[in-house]
Amino acid sequence: MNVEGVASDSGAFARLRESVSFRLAVPAGLVLLLQIPIALIDGTIAERRTTRNAAFAEVSATWGGAQQLVGPVLTVPVVEPSANGPETVAPRRFFPRTLSVRGRVDTEVRRRGIFDIPLYVARLHVEGTFAAPVETHSGILWNRASVALGVSDAKTIRAATPISLGDRKLPWEPGVGDAAFLESGVQAAVPFPAPPVGAIPFAFDLTLAGSGRLAVVPAGDETVVTLASAWRDPGFDGASLPVERRIGASGFEATWRTMNLGRGFPASWTNPQEVTRERLAASAMSVSFLSPVDTYRTNERAVKYQLLFLGLTFFAFVLFELLAPLRIHPVQYLLVGFALCLFYLLLLSFSEHFGFTHAYAIAAAVVVVLVTGYVRFVLRKGSRALALGGFLAVLYAFLFVLLQIQEYALLVGSIGLFLLLSGVMWFTRHVDWYALGSPPPAAKVSERADLSSAAPWSDGR
Repeated sequence: MNVEGVASDSGAFARLRESVSFRLAVPAGLVLLLQIPIALIDGTIAERRTTRNAAFAEVSATWGGAQQLVGPVLTVPVVEPSANGPETVAPRRFFPRTLSVRGRVDTEVRRRGIFDIPLYVARLHVEGTFAAPVETHSGILWNRASVALGVSDAKTIRAATPISLGDRKLPWEPGVGDAAFLESGVQAAVPFPAPPVGAIPFAFDLTLAGSGRLAVVPAGDETVVTLASAWRDPGFDGASLPVERRIGASGFEATWRTMNLGRGFPASWTNPQEVTRERLAASAMSVSFLSPVDTYRTNERAVKYQLLFLGLTFFAFVLFELLAPLRIHPVQYLLVGFALCLFYLLLLSFSEHFGFTHAYAIAAAVVVVLVTGYVRFVLRKGSRALALGGFLAVLYAFLFVLLQIQEYALLVGSIGLFLLLSGVMWFTRHVDWYALGSPPPAAKVSERADLSSAAPWSDGR
């Protein structure tokens, strides 16, 4: 048996295990291994979001979903002569010359399982004027005129007063006729005994139930929309933002004003391709009534920082190993890594019940206490464990700040990492990394002597 070869191999492996490179490589490999539970947690977040969306869809299906108000639109049949055949009758449609929508949006939050679903009831007053066409030839069939009003889901209309058109009040009927550009809605027959002259005023009240979002298409050449609500966290989006808005503890009030110059569809038309649902939706102005904090989106953002926590915590362990000196087993690395991964699962489960801020505080405190208590025995000194626990607490506080300031997260995160790297470089500036990875000469001589005395031919004395 080649004892010298065995001794040489054993010594080489011992030197490899003591090297800085090996001690850094093992935690790095464990960080990669821990991406498996992280991926499972990430999938759980997506699954819970899907469940929340399904609950939202179930409630919206019965109460009402996102609503979009279009119109009203005046339709007048026009007889068009044909040189090669019989005359045809085609609808000519008119959007209002002026349109004003004023309303109050009352909100409430209902629960489906553990999920909060924000709902609303919009009480709107709609008024404006239609401009009578200049043409007065007999081909315009004013006695067959009608008015249609488009909404996303007509069955959620709670109330609609008869439309006042000129000096008449006419009731609404279900459906929108042949107005294919309207998804759903109501219509009213408004026959004119004679061609109207000048502006045609209209007005009506509408009560509409919905959830998530309320949008108004700027159908008028001049459109003014004013909405007020007790909801304190509105989201303004769509083709244009409010020109005036006030948001406070009592809710919000916002006003939109638009002209017809950039809305993407004409004021009157006969060709159905000129006005489509897509064009109308693209020009809508809207307000959203959603929870101000998307718990699942914030959880996803938190998980993105898991490499920072795992990497820095394991690097701190490596420093303790090299400078203390200590030996930390890979299983101990894994147990601490699993605890850090468990933070994200605790954060997800707690945030569904207590809100994100309270959930974050509870999850972070539990994990910091668990890790600190465990590494007290791994690092063999309470002061080392407290130092590591304090470091983790600072990291969790730093992450919480990053999650709260989304717009400045990159700036603050970059500065934080720079300061962290500067601190590591400062505290390790006197470390001789080559010396840390090499056993002292006396240890090498002792190792060879021990191997020699253990050989079969040794007398053992």
